[in-house]
Amino acid sequence: MLDHDDTGGEGAFMAHVRKTTEELIAEEEKKGKQAKARMAELKARQRSEHRKRDTHRKIVAGATLMAHVKIDPRFRKAVQDAFNKAVTNPKHRAVIPDLLDEKAFNEALEAAKKAAAEAKEAAVAAGAREAAESENLPAPPTRPPQQGESGRVTQGRAPV
Repeated sequence: MLDHDDTGGEGAFMAHVRKTTEELIAEEEKKGKQAKARMAELKARQRSEHRKRDTHRKIVAGATLMAHVKIDPRFRKAVQDAFNKAVTNPKHRAVIPDLLDEKAFNEALEAAKKAAAEAKEAAVAAGAREAAESENLPAPPTRPPQQGESGRVTQGRAPV
């Protein structure tokens, strides 16, 4: 009698085929390649995470340094000395002139103050226009009215 299970269905014969040594080796090599690929993927992820952490640290350290340079003249001088010694590439020096020279620092500081004041004025003017529009009132002119040669008052344009 043939060996079969109790279900009696077709294909119920139990055939146990053993793999050859070559097939087993091929399977293990495949598993090894998959493990190597997974390991390479994990190492790449680790390098990426390390680069992101390092970049974040540099941003925080740079921002801290730049904030302290603005409030402590002795620290600013020490940073300027260090940067003048360490930063020799003209391309790199071009992006940090205010950290290399006291005169450039003061000019940059004044320019930043001026830009902040202009931005504040623009925000106030925009707020006044929005308030006027919400109340259906005429918006304040962007320039004060000027009197032309003919004696007429012109609004926001130079007299003709």
